Amino acid sequence: MSWFTFLPLAVMLALSAVLGRVPVPLHPSWSARLLATTGAMTAVAALGTGVFVAINYGATLTPSAAAHVPEWALFGDDRPVPDVVGLPAALLTAAGLLAAGRAVLRWARELRAARTRAGAPLETEVPIAVAVPGRHGGVLLSRGLLRRLAADELHVVFQHETSHLRHRHHRYLASGALARALLPALRPLDRRLRLAVERWADEDAAEAVGDRAFVARTIAKVALAHPPAAPGPAAAFAESGVIERVEALLDAPPAKNSVTGPLLFMGNGVVTSTLTAATLQLDHAVASGLLALLALR
Repeated sequence: MSWFTFLPLAVMLALSAVLGRVPVPLHPSWSARLLATTGAMTAVAALGTGVFVAINYGATLTPSAAAHVPEWALFGDDRPVPDVVGLPAALLTAAGLLAAGRAVLRWARELRAARTRAGAPLETEVPIAVAVPGRHGGVLLSRGLLRRLAADELHVVFQHETSHLRHRHHRYLASGALARALLPALRPLDRRLRLAVERWADEDAAEAVGDRAFVARTIAKVALAHPPAAPGPAAAFAESGVIERVEALLDAPPAKNSVTGPLLFMGNGVVTSTLTAATLQLDHAVASGLLALLALR
């Protein structure tokens, strides 16, 4: 093991920290893609680093067991992994997997509960609009929202929520939530991702309605009557970032970034996937597999 073992993860964490604090000058659709990919890749890189350090730490403690570990899973040198590195890596990796598992189970419960209620309005005076993904999902509204909004305002809400469903925004939010569960340091990135997803749906609603100011007023109206919402499996119409969303809608529409968006997204994908592959030692795994095939021949 050497310092290079942790270099790819360190670069990924630095990139996630920058993207979590510095606004990306892109259309919200491309910002969401960029943030979701970076968060997911950073989480995988952290798990890969932790798992391989833990494996090699186990091989250091019991050298006889190393013979039963695939060659590509070992670091390739005989230097032992010290306790001060190996033990925290093993414990943090186990804790991260446990946190991710709990997050997945919580989201699954919330989704099941939302889908069972999707056929009728929620019996509450709190104005709620939620996009429930899946075959038996849809747009879930509360009676309080239906009573509070006029027909044209409800049209804004439906356009916003159907944008979430059409673009499968729950997958972006799941990526950020899992990254946050594994690495609490990624909370700023997750918050910015959630805002980008909401802004994406806001822009779709504004384009469909044709009146950005009216969409902004509708969002503000619902938000003023809506209590703070806990993160869930589907995006609430008026959750976090309301001020930023309203200000953006009162400004000029953002550029579509039809060239810079895909280029930055693909460039980021190449960099993050390469660094993540390094933490997973995929090059060693592929080389070992090829050598095994050649030996069979």
